[in-house]
Amino acid sequence: MKKKTKLLIRDAFFSTILSCILLLVLSIAFLNIRFFNPFHKAFSDFSFLDIYYSEKFNNTDKVNSDIILVNIENHDREVIANLLDAILKEDPKVVGFDIILEERPEKTKVDTFLAKLLQNKKIITAFEASNSNFIYNDSFFKTKNNSGFAEYNFKDNTAVVREFIGKKLLNNNQEFSFATLIAKAYLSKKKWKKYEFDEKLTKLQTIKYTGNYEAFLNLSLDDFILNENKPFLKDKIVIVGYIGTPTGSPYDIQDKFFTPLNPSPTGKSDSDMFGSVLHANIVNMLIKNDLKHQVSLIWVSIITFICMYFSTILYMKWNKKYKISYRTRKQTFQLIFAITLFALVIWLYKNDIILSPFPIIIGVIIAGSYFKYYKHLTRYINTKRKWKTYLK
Repeated sequence: MKKKTKLLIRDAFFSTILSCILLLVLSIAFLNIRFFNPFHKAFSDFSFLDIYYSEKFNNTDKVNSDIILVNIENHDREVIANLLDAILKEDPKVVGFDIILEERPEKTKVDTFLAKLLQNKKIITAFEASNSNFIYNDSFFKTKNNSGFAEYNFKDNTAVVREFIGKKLLNNNQEFSFATLIAKAYLSKKKWKKYEFDEKLTKLQTIKYTGNYEAFLNLSLDDFILNENKPFLKDKIVIVGYIGTPTGSPYDIQDKFFTPLNPSPTGKSDSDMFGSVLHANIVNMLIKNDLKHQVSLIWVSIITFICMYFSTILYMKWNKKYKISYRTRKQTFQLIFAITLFALVIWLYKNDIILSPFPIIIGVIIAGSYFKYYKHLTRYINTKRKWKTYLK
């Protein structure tokens, strides 16, 4: 190996280490210094993968028949009770009851009837868990034993629901999420154990969206009135909840959330998915064992360092060989690198692997600017002691 090449490899390595230190300092500053908060908030609700989702699912003609949504609209408890009774008569595998029944002083025959229905072992109920506040159904209905938390968002700095957790510690008790309990009731014990969900679902998982309510078979009260018998509900997952009045109304924001499927990924104006539909997407992902793999921070750091190192070698060579066109070459390389990396990340995402590209791109950009400071450092060292370097 030539002497100059050895010096280049060594200088690029030391320069990359210094660049990584700068990148680490900037990362800490970005997260903690108030000056950066407006920028952080501006980008926290955006992910370029949202564009991929909004384009892919803006119009969908695929219907998932394994999970059936039943819309309660704004009907009272009597209608809901009769609806639930009709569903149970069709012998579904599991029924998710995504409704919070508030306490009221006087109980009626309808409440008694509904309470009896909710004791059916096939029914999973929901309770709200947000900011250490827990909202359950009225204790009269005795639903706590088979109830899962309906918390959607686990990042306070973003309004977009991209992740979920299936199992967490609440009030010193391990609780399952509403969607997780539905999937657990649907899957056999053998499959549940095979998928290792008891361990996997204690960590944040990225939601793999199937689509909005149109992607699932959805029914309203009128559908039941027109045809009382629904044999296709047998052995299916049925989620009873609110999905707009009328179904899917774009102007209805009750129990509605922002998701990556929003047709306007930048500058979102209206929330786009009802809570019950969000649950359906998570359930679908679980019963198919279709979880995405998140590349760990350690591996992202290793990939970032490698990209920064080889980029620094390139920058140093160009800086020495092309004095006039160096900046143009550097910026062109960075643009091509970013486009190629984004294409790779989207390809990985399609194959259920999530790699965050931004630390890598920022690292490569910093490496292109910061090696000049390393050059000044070597000059200073040479005033104190002899230090051979590729740079002049």
